[in-house]
Amino acid sequence: MQQLIEFEGQPIKAMQGRKVKEEMRMKLFQEFKSKFSGLDKALNEMGTFRKLRELKVDLGDGANQLSVTVDKDRAETGKYQLEVDQLASRTSLMTNGVEDPNETIFGPGTIRIEQENGETTVINVSDSESSLRGISSLINSESKSPIRASVIKDASQPNAPYRLVMTAKGEGASNQVLPPEFSFEGAGEINVEDQHDAQNATLSLDGFEISAENNDINDFLPGVNLHLKQAMPGHTITLNISEDYQKISAKVKTVVEQLNQVLSFIVKQNTVDEKSDTSTTFAGDISLHSIEFQLRNAIHEGYIAGDPEDSNAKVIHLTELGIEFDRAGSLSFKEDKFNKFLEKNFTEIGQAISGDDGLANRLKGVLDSYTRIGSGILSIKEQGIRQRIKQIDEQIENKTRLVEAKRQQIIDQFSKLESSLGNLQRQQQQLSASLGGGGGGTVAQLLGG
Repeated sequence: MQQLIEFEGQPIKAMQGRKVKEEMRMKLFQEFKSKFSGLDKALNEMGTFRKLRELKVDLGDGANQLSVTVDKDRAETGKYQLEVDQLASRTSLMTNGVEDPNETIFGPGTIRIEQENGETTVINVSDSESSLRGISSLINSESKSPIRASVIKDASQPNAPYRLVMTAKGEGASNQVLPPEFSFEGAGEINVEDQHDAQNATLSLDGFEISAENNDINDFLPGVNLHLKQAMPGHTITLNISEDYQKISAKVKTVVEQLNQVLSFIVKQNTVDEKSDTSTTFAGDISLHSIEFQLRNAIHEGYIAGDPEDSNAKVIHLTELGIEFDRAGSLSFKEDKFNKFLEKNFTEIGQAISGDDGLANRLKGVLDSYTRIGSGILSIKEQGIRQRIKQIDEQIENKTRLVEAKRQQIIDQFSKLESSLGNLQRQQQQLSASLGGGGGGTVAQLLGG
């Protein structure tokens, strides 16, 4: 019975074997897709001239006075002379001192805070909050308050060392805060004894004086942001914004590395011998041959640098830039050669690599035709593998139901056979008993006993 059931299940094992092979092909396919994804990501980093371009900032000995960030999509290269004469500052105020900062000596009342721009904030103070620390806490908890407050201890005034220091939240003259008006009903008095007014930052650009409301100056130049850190009147800083050839070269190198991964995968798939199991690989797959041909052809082509309509437009071949195939068929990148050419001909190389008809867009066109969702060749191939796995699962499910039914049928038949044999054996025993032992041998022979 067990042998019969196992025999019925043999087709399921064969289907499971086919499924394993399709799953191995799917895993291999996903690996190939990941390499395409890596190449596509690298190409996106240099798909346009602005994306390819990287900028660097050199401040010489001015790094202690300011820092600079640039938006490479908007900033332009250039050299500028800067001088930081004055940093922007905030209004700061300090009150008289009290002996105990926690004692509620001021009583209930109000704090009125006015700014020079006309905005006013009024804070109500209850009797239980009328200590120096209570007032500080109320000012800080008021979201509309233009100042922050803190209680400090001034050891120079031992009899009343605790003072309230208030600092404006915003820098620059436009955020100037007037001394607050304290109005309380208690015995204690609180007054502003010292203050420092807010001021704008002042600096010069190529000899022209400029005023800024704060020390973080966005778009000081288009795409160039400054953070002023230290004033040093009379000290000139040279700000030099230039192309970062090392980073640009690194992007091209990444594309070469990603291309090699794709090509290496294809070569490996097509390298077979008598021991290779081609049912689990893509050996001989025509689409892989086509991809390899188009990628290699894109590397061998020349790319226009200049106006395509101009008969004198220059054509650049990647071998001139140090990008070429070695004897093993892998793509090599001679970085030193590329950098030297880049420093002399950045605009031309930028167009040859990232122009509308440049290398990056040519390679992306190849990738898109294969990876496009729904209609791309690789997308269709993936759908085919998934469909076959789904069909095998359905076949296994259907066959499993049939085998289970057959198993139950065999079990039922065996049970009936056992029951029939049991009845015959009982009849033999009864017949033998009724004959007194005679004729038992004949009956046993008939029953196979």
